[in-house]
Amino acid sequence: MKPKALAVALLSASFTLAGCNATQQNTLFSKENLGTVIGAGAGILIGSQVGGGDGRRLAMLAGAIAGGMIGKHIGASLDERDRRALEMQTQAALMSGQDGQTIYWQSEHSGATAQITPVATETRTQAASMQRTTRVQSVPNLTLLNAPYETTAGVNIRSAPSTTSDRIGSLAAGTSFTALGRTDNDWIAVGRRGVNVGYIYAPLVRPVVAQQATGTDLDTLVVSRNNADQSGFDLDNLTVTTDQVQAATQCRTLQYDIQAAGSAESTQVKACQAADGAWELI
Repeated sequence: MKPKALAVALLSASFTLAGCNATQQNTLFSKENLGTVIGAGAGILIGSQVGGGDGRRLAMLAGAIAGGMIGKHIGASLDERDRRALEMQTQAALMSGQDGQTIYWQSEHSGATAQITPVATETRTQAASMQRTTRVQSVPNLTLLNAPYETTAGVNIRSAPSTTSDRIGSLAAGTSFTALGRTDNDWIAVGRRGVNVGYIYAPLVRPVVAQQATGTDLDTLVVSRNNADQSGFDLDNLTVTTDQVQAATQCRTLQYDIQAAGSAESTQVKACQAADGAWELI
């Protein structure tokens, strides 16, 4: 299964699964360490323990929020299965929950319960590091998306967010890719393995609906320097550079109400999405 398809499947499953085993291991956020981490005032980065790029973005490590901010007492009351199930519920709340919409969870084996409610969503602008090929023009600011998109027709990819800029390549209708962000003039920064490889005019693409995702994924597209339409995506033979841009990113405040092993806790936490899509506590 492709990485983004796996992410969609995990996100969908998070609304119904309780007490299942996650696919990632994260010993930092063990029951014994929850609360110790947050008590030390350390910045917790969701997904940072599982490498970089897509691995970091797709890691189901929302337990950093679901456990660390609650405190050691409540964290110690949750067993491994419950903690991992709560990680998935937290990821679902961050990614797709509407403000005021409560996600209810109950353990199938321990009786622990939780209510997770997004209570506020805001936009924060901050400096962010973003990679691009040197053929692609940097933009001073970008609204972060980090979401799967697909083309609605055959499209050209440009070196800058303008129809007069150089044509780097093209994508067939139905090609899926990671939309890194949106420019002020409504162009989408196209990601291949986390690197900006050009821009597509936004009206020619749309967010991927899981049930309709049947096209080719740009991340797995076979490229060749001899193919004019694909040479711009050959990251093994292109120079990649890193820029600092002003990135408008989404921040969300979550309300937790948890009962486990006779203990109850209510608290709030704020998390903001980083340039690569991972969520950070602030």
